[in-house]
Amino acid sequence: MLVGLLTAVQAVTLSSPPPGLSGYSTRFDAGGALASIRRLSAAAVAAALSDGKELLEIEFPPLIESKGQFDDFSNVEVLDANRDFGVQLALEPEIQAAASKAELWLCFADEGEAQLAREAWPGAMYGEATTTYIAAAVRAVGEEPLMP
Repeated sequence: MLVGLLTAVQAVTLSSPPPGLSGYSTRFDAGGALASIRRLSAAAVAAALSDGKELLEIEFPPLIESKGQFDDFSNVEVLDANRDFGVQLALEPEIQAAASKAELWLCFADEGEAQLAREAWPGAMYGEATTTYIAAAVRAVGEEPLMP
């Protein structure tokens, strides 16, 4: 049993970084990296949705094209980049084909972030999708969220 588990774990690999990107990249070297990550993420999300998965989380380096690893950045910059990545990911053709606008939920960390997303992205497509936050989404499926 343990051998089978180790074999399965060893088979998992991470995707390679986009071309021209390394730990020493500067913001000028990383042009297009975030778009590449978004396209790869869209394909992975579409595959997961077609396999029946409904709850997905994507992690990515939000400031990869605007900050180098030695640059200072604020929490607001990270939150804005996360919001923009999530909303732009929802526009990818694979996502649009896999989930109707009525089925698509853009779920942010808290109510304030969800409101800022609505203000920053006021288009009709986003008005049709459910823009919410974690605690509200948990309540929407009939559960009570864990609160600090």
